[in-house]
Amino acid sequence: MNQIIKLLIELGPLVVFFYANSHYSDENGVGGLIPATQVFMVAMAISMVASKILLKKIAVMLWISAGLVGVFGGLTVYFDSEIFIKIKPTILYTLFAITLLGGVAFGKPLLKNLMEAGMPPIEEIAWMKMSRNWGLFFICCAILNEVLWRNLSNADWISAKIWVFMPLSFVFAFAQMPIIMKHQIEEDEAEG
Repeated sequence: MNQIIKLLIELGPLVVFFYANSHYSDENGVGGLIPATQVFMVAMAISMVASKILLKKIAVMLWISAGLVGVFGGLTVYFDSEIFIKIKPTILYTLFAITLLGGVAFGKPLLKNLMEAGMPPIEEIAWMKMSRNWGLFFICCAILNEVLWRNLSNADWISAKIWVFMPLSFVFAFAQMPIIMKHQIEEDEAEG
């Protein structure tokens, strides 16, 4: 049940953002991004409160995402410019990439800190490989976001967040399964 609540807390603000953008946009898909950003900022705050109440904690990823939404959403609204909310994913992906790849460079698989609780026991080398892989994946996502927001309409860029980035993330996560399977530690080994 906690996993479902966690998923709703993490994805809820995005769903609200997509809905708000479609609600506030005209028939050509124009004009909804700034009011949708305002709604997104409120939804992120509600998400953090819900996380604290329902899960008794606020995950690091949620803090980072909410902080970036607050800063870049605030800049979007203050300057009445959509560019700030469009570069937020690029900056978020870049921060994740630098963190994970920096950890790999220093021999620290930082992905382990985020995902270990929901994973079977696996060898340290698997955490290093997955930290590297996810770091590279986030670099690709940052580049892809830059290409897309610069070349697509607002409506198409927002659609890409649902129909490109989400499926890519699921496919990439699934592609990590061979590493997990290869380096899984048997339960008796993990206990001993």
